[in-house]
Amino acid sequence: MENEIRLHIENFDDIKGITLEERAKLVLLTLGRNSDDIHRAYRKLALENHPDTTNGDTQKFQVINEAYQFLTEGKIPGRPLLADEALIIQVTGKHVQPLIDKQKKWKEYETWRREHFYGVGVI
Repeated sequence: MENEIRLHIENFDDIKGITLEERAKLVLLTLGRNSDDIHRAYRKLALENHPDTTNGDTQKFQVINEAYQFLTEGKIPGRPLLADEALIIQVTGKHVQPLIDKQKKWKEYETWRREHFYGVGVI
């Protein structure tokens, strides 16, 4: 198989959910070591949460589809649902750390740099 997915997770408690890949792995909740295991986990969760079934949940179904798409194709069009902390917590039942906001980090760095080189409150 060309697109062999290499995924081996010892312990899901070690996954912090900082990156989209970690969140996708949390959503699928699989200890799969190959693409067949991931596909089986996806099928099981998709069937349980399909909107047409009893107790189906549209948002959970969309997140599961997005996680599978991300792990198999490596891309997500538009703003990913996996970026929503509250939604991932709802789907997985696990606390996740927020995605790193690079723009916020950059602003913090710029503030530190200005204060460090020019003095606090100068610029």
